[in-house]
Amino acid sequence: MLADPTTARAREADLQSLPRNSLTGSGTAESATYITFVLAGQTFAADVADVREVLDLQPIAALPNAPLDVLGMFDLRGEGIAVVDIGARLGLTMEAANSGHRIIVLDLSLTAGSAIGIVAEAVRDVVELGPERIDPAPIVPGGWQASALSGVTRLNGGLVYLLNLRRVLGTDGAADLPGPFDFT
Repeated sequence: MLADPTTARAREADLQSLPRNSLTGSGTAESATYITFVLAGQTFAADVADVREVLDLQPIAALPNAPLDVLGMFDLRGEGIAVVDIGARLGLTMEAANSGHRIIVLDLSLTAGSAIGIVAEAVRDVVELGPERIDPAPIVPGGWQASALSGVTRLNGGLVYLLNLRRVLGTDGAADLPGPFDFT
């Protein structure tokens, strides 16, 4: 199923409005583009190809019998978008919602109606990272599951955790595996 050209143009416009920070300087085919955002005061990044758009915080209606990390859903131009507390999925405590929070609408699948929203405390910018700038997720003794991370990088003197959103949100078929930050 091909993407609607109007939606693709809207996605491009939404993401183009964010500040860009090229860390490779060239935007080569080897580099990847990420959107950076804040969860529980820490900076995370996700592949920009998974992002449909970034919105101001919307009123979210609770869903009956939903898991605790599913905040509810909101209406986006006639489409119901489920919103997940990705911070809770990662074992993080987010600050109380305020006007600076954003909803990042993701398209992680090729099927219609597969969009999902995550709440971020802030959305920072879009960065290009070459593979030489990305370190593997750390190996921690004690059974820590680092599968939620596709790597770690540094921006402006701080660590940035590159998230594997499909793994965190269970859209990669791994929902029956331990949580991404579970200790065994």
